[in-house]
Parts: sequence; structure tokens; C-alpha cells
Amino acid sequence: LDHLANVCAVCLENAINRARLVRSGLTDVLTGWSNRRYLQSRLGEELARAQREGAPLSCLLMDVDHFKRVNDTHGHLAGDRVLREIADRVEMEIRASDVAARYGGEEFALLLPDTRADDAQILAERIRVAVSGEPVALESGESLAVTVSIGISAVCPPRGVDDLKSLGEKLIAEADVQLYRAKSDGRNRVRWDAA
Repeated sequence: LDHLANVCAVCLENAINRARLVRSGLTDVLTGWSNRRYLQSRLGEELARAQREGAPLSCLLMDVDHFKRVNDTHGHLAGDRVLREIADRVEMEIRASDVAARYGGEEFALLLPDTRADDAQILAERIRVAVSGEPVALESGESLAVTVSIGISAVCPPRGVDDLKSLGEKLIAEADVQLYRAKSDGRNRVRWDAA
């Protein structure tokens, strides 16, 4: 029994370590949010669920305005602080069922199940105000005003569409187009194509 218990303990430890390894491969170390790989996986799942339930799925892409200037002026540790603070502020505005991911360097993505584009716009505006409403306190004692630009897209996958991967790529690409529209319109804006 003692030998069997030791074997079981090693097996459990291996299973726990494997689960930690898998989780670390899907999590952004800096923000604690999911990473792009996890987002891609969940995008397919959420599109399939939306199609099955006849429900909308919205996507927000956010980019920190003038982030390079933050790093160049205040250093990369300050840039990391800004990213963590933005993630915390966004997390306060979203539901537990929403999928939040760090999409790239200073880009964040949100998948909003059961959310129409006009409701996503309301949330995006709340996020924009939450980020810009109060400066980020840096460890140096300085305060830094930060804003984000946000692009929105939405889809209600029709039944019978088999290529959900392409639909997901289109959803992200449209949010990206709207994000760049927000940036070209002056930054610190939310944009979506209401047509």
C-alpha cells in the first residue's frame, strides 16, 4: 500500500504540473489575462455556441493610444504598469462570461457572447471612460493619463455555415478595421459600422 500511495502521489503531481504547464501556455504573464492562442480557441467555441443558440457575438479590439511614447519616455516598467492597470480597469467592466485576452503588445481583445453591437458599444464606451477617467500612478510617483481606442464588430452566425474559422477571422478583421478608424479619427474613441 505504501508503494501504491507513492505511485499515486507521483501521478497526481505529474497531472498538476501538466495542468499548470497548459495554463501557462494560454495565459499572458503580465496581465494574467488569456493570450491570443486561447482567444483563437475560444472564438471557435463561442461562434459555434452563438450559431446553435441563434445569438449574437461581439468582439472588441482595444489599443493603448501612444503606447510607444509611454515606453520611450517612462521606460518599459512603466509601460508594463500601464498595461496591468488597463487590464484591471477593463476587468471591472466586463462579465465573467466574457473572454478577455491580451491580443498583442498593447492590444487587447474581448469576445462578448450574447451581445449585440449596440450593447457592445455601450460597454466599449464604459471601458474607454474607465481607462481615461483617472491617470495611472507610476512607481516613480508620476501620474500618466492614458487612453484607448476601441473597434467593434458583431455577428450572428446563421445556421448551415460550416466555415466558422473564416467567420471568426472576419469578425476579428472587422474589429481591427474599426480600431484603426478610431485611431485615425483622433484616438480615445469607439468605432463600429452601424450599417
